[in-house]
Amino acid sequence: MQGVDIAATATSSWSCVGENNTTCSAVAASLQSPCPCIPRVPKPSSRIESSSHHPRLLTSDHLLLWTTPAGLQWQKELKAKLPDFLIFKLFQVMIRSLDQDTRSNYGAGLLCFTQYCDSCNIPEGDHMPTSESLISTFTALHAATASDKTLNNWLVSLHFWHIVNNTTWHGADMLRAVK
Repeated sequence: MQGVDIAATATSSWSCVGENNTTCSAVAASLQSPCPCIPRVPKPSSRIESSSHHPRLLTSDHLLLWTTPAGLQWQKELKAKLPDFLIFKLFQVMIRSLDQDTRSNYGAGLLCFTQYCDSCNIPEGDHMPTSESLISTFTALHAATASDKTLNNWLVSLHFWHIVNNTTWHGADMLRAVK
């Protein structure tokens, strides 16, 4: 990727996990494609608040490199219990279970959700794990403006992001009622 040092971004994003960030950098580097892609400057309507939890990256990298305090805590626990090569394999297999286009679509869902949270002044720690009421209000807001397919992709992306970060997904009865 020209213009973006994804390994450095991963190391910076996960810097509070511990001093040895070779695993994070290696997973991020394994996702690099041979095409020279750089993140676009977001449109004014697509901007999000600047945060170390969601650095400016290609949307396909959001699932792995966007996090919350809960996600960082889990990563810290992994580093204390498992060798780096196993953590690398875990993240690599989870992320590589999705093709590049799917990762990009899911990253767009995370971007839209983050924009929603920013517009409602939702603290970073409440982005994930996400409460059922937050997921449901996000869904209700977009129900009239986004297609069913788009909305479902956004919700699946949020769910997968929770899986990658080992946090509980609270999409249940209330969410089903607004979908």
